[in-house]
Amino acid sequence: MSREDERPEGGIGEADYRNLAEALPQLAWMAEPDGTIVWYNRRWYDYTGTTFDEMRDWGWRKVHDPDHVEAVTERYRAAIAAGEPWEDTFPLQGRDGRYRWFLSQALPHRDARGRILRWYGTNTDVTGTRAAEAGLRRSEARFRALVEASAAVIWNTDAAGELLPPQPRWAAYTGQSEEAYRGWGWVDAVHPEDRAHAAEVWAACLESRKPYQVEYRLRRADGRWRDTEVRGVPVLNEDGSIREWVGLNVDITERKEAESEVERARAAAEAANLAKSQFIANMSHELRTPLSAVIGYAEMLGEELEDLGQSELLPDLRKIETAARHLLSLINDVLDISKIEAGRMSVSAETFAVADLVADVTAATESLVAKKRNRFAADLGPDLGEMHQDQTKIRQCLLNLVGNASKFTEDGTVTLTVRRHREAEADWLSFAVTDTGIGLTGEQIGRLFERFAQGDESTTRQFGGTGLGLAITRAFCRKMGGDIAVESEAGRGSTFTVRLPATLTPEDAAEAEAEGALEPPEIPEHEEHDAVLLVDDDPAARELLQRHLEREGFRVRTANDGRDGLTLARALKPRAILLDIEMPRMDGWAVLHAVRNDPELAGIPVIITSVVAEQGLGQALGATDYLVKPVDRERLKTLMERYRPTGVEGRVLVVDDDADARARLRRTLARDGWSVAEAENGAAGLERFDAERPNLILLDLMMPEMDGFGFLRALRARADGNVPVVVLTAKEITEAEKASLAAQADRVILKGSLSLAEIGRQLRALYAREPDTPVPSGMQGLIDRLAEREG
Repeated sequence: MSREDERPEGGIGEADYRNLAEALPQLAWMAEPDGTIVWYNRRWYDYTGTTFDEMRDWGWRKVHDPDHVEAVTERYRAAIAAGEPWEDTFPLQGRDGRYRWFLSQALPHRDARGRILRWYGTNTDVTGTRAAEAGLRRSEARFRALVEASAAVIWNTDAAGELLPPQPRWAAYTGQSEEAYRGWGWVDAVHPEDRAHAAEVWAACLESRKPYQVEYRLRRADGRWRDTEVRGVPVLNEDGSIREWVGLNVDITERKEAESEVERARAAAEAANLAKSQFIANMSHELRTPLSAVIGYAEMLGEELEDLGQSELLPDLRKIETAARHLLSLINDVLDISKIEAGRMSVSAETFAVADLVADVTAATESLVAKKRNRFAADLGPDLGEMHQDQTKIRQCLLNLVGNASKFTEDGTVTLTVRRHREAEADWLSFAVTDTGIGLTGEQIGRLFERFAQGDESTTRQFGGTGLGLAITRAFCRKMGGDIAVESEAGRGSTFTVRLPATLTPEDAAEAEAEGALEPPEIPEHEEHDAVLLVDDDPAARELLQRHLEREGFRVRTANDGRDGLTLARALKPRAILLDIEMPRMDGWAVLHAVRNDPELAGIPVIITSVVAEQGLGQALGATDYLVKPVDRERLKTLMERYRPTGVEGRVLVVDDDADARARLRRTLARDGWSVAEAENGAAGLERFDAERPNLILLDLMMPEMDGFGFLRALRARADGNVPVVVLTAKEITEAEKASLAAQADRVILKGSLSLAEIGRQLRALYAREPDTPVPSGMQGLIDRLAEREG
């Protein structure tokens, strides 16, 4: 072993350095002072697949990339000549023929006099690092391009949330200088009304480390305020700490303006729809008045002709009456479709025998079926039993279907098939009306249930009709929880099938099933049993009433529709509920029904804060019953007998501005033994009431000077005003609506008709119902102040 290979005891020898060079992960080499390489480590040969003889002197140039070798050689020679450390990056070819990038570094070793004795160099594989750096550069380039192309204002802050320069997009958009926006200076570019909120939300996000999301108005460089949607997210270090925040401001001014325009258009459409509904309602009254006269005089003349024995004129009178009633049915169809379009159609359930309903429909359509020499057949299944549904709407649906079948069938058969079956663990009824008439094509079926549409124009010309019947029928069926389907073949007849659940599902249960039951909200303990619940879908009305009541000491919770109101009522169990009637998803009638059928809520007073129709207001003001114009003579007679006093003369006061209507009623009632007094309006009615002291009052609602509402208010305010009143109204009244206000509502308040002080007194009266429960101090103070105002 040579002296160079010997290792001095306790020291490090040349062999150690050689072993170290062989163990390096880099390619290592040594060169003479002139740069000629005289030694490579094993790593070099393993990578390049060469030998020392191949690499001797300047042989290393053979494994260099031809595109780089000359430039590398030139830089290497320059460093050797200057005696300066050398560093360069270039590709080297491996034994597999592929090139990888290496960082090459070399240092000169000098003697004591500074002469270069050796060059020691290494080549480190940096291919992965270069690829990562290239990917990072591409990513940064894409990000810069995205920032430049984006319409958004992109920004970033430090971990503390302070905006640090440079922020080129922020500066360009707002016109702020670097000094102006630095730190929290950006807030100065936010609209004064939005600054506090924007800063508070930003500070809260910094503290909670949650994403920043807010909207505020930002001043553009031209001085205009622009609506912006702002989002920011924290960027985390590997240890979970926040490195910075990155965010953007998106200009949403155009979107806001478009939304405002849409809202204005929606409001205008709703106003137009309301105007249309009001117009139809008013026109219905105006049309019903002359129709009432036509039908009434036709009936009356018919009776007198029979008494005189001149029956030959009766057929002509019956035609007049039939035509008038047909016109009346068309008016009703238009009103029904108007209510459907406005979402104001409601259903009223009652229990009835299905067989009786079919018998009623059979009798009602007998003449219509026979008109074209058709035969009617009723095919009733076994055990039809009873239904708890809206009988009136089902009857109307069946009358529409049987009427259509009779109209489009001649010398044929119309069959009504009724079956009861189980479906989804519930009883269902199917009513199928089959005819042998002209049938329908596939194209005609496609538009069959559209409003004002029939099979085609030729059908309309030949058979007439408005095209509303089937649209109304489908709307009714769906409202009652079912649907209608049709099967038909041109020239061979049609079958219309109505499917309905035997029991009408309460609207609250149907809503919960369809949309999922709401979780009861968390209610603070101090609010339970000691708050007023306000349920109204009109935000303006809701906010106004809430603000006034809270300002005076009431604790108020609100809900914007019936379903949320019912959920809140069950959780809150309030002292009183102020309830609107016309609401989406679940109207006030359904809420009222659910409240009165919930043992935990049944005792809570309910104040109706709106009245949908005349019957509601009439009931609230004290009406005893209703008759729909044109008055059915048999129903009038039955109703009058109910109120006829025993042992004394029956005296009735008719209050109506229509002189013809009064005359018809007088003649009819006089024939039945009543003493009749008349008045042309409410004011005259009160005078006649003092003079006649009637046992019963027949009252029209729409009159000049003093209408029926004013008359009722004045009458019920008198000590002797507890006289039965039967309202004559041109609007259809359902039993459920009559019962709802009479038996379930504790008060009725027409919006705008009572002052806040009056509402306060109503609440006071409701609280007074529970003598064992003291009135809350805040409420008592309100009551006292309201009393002072009113005084």
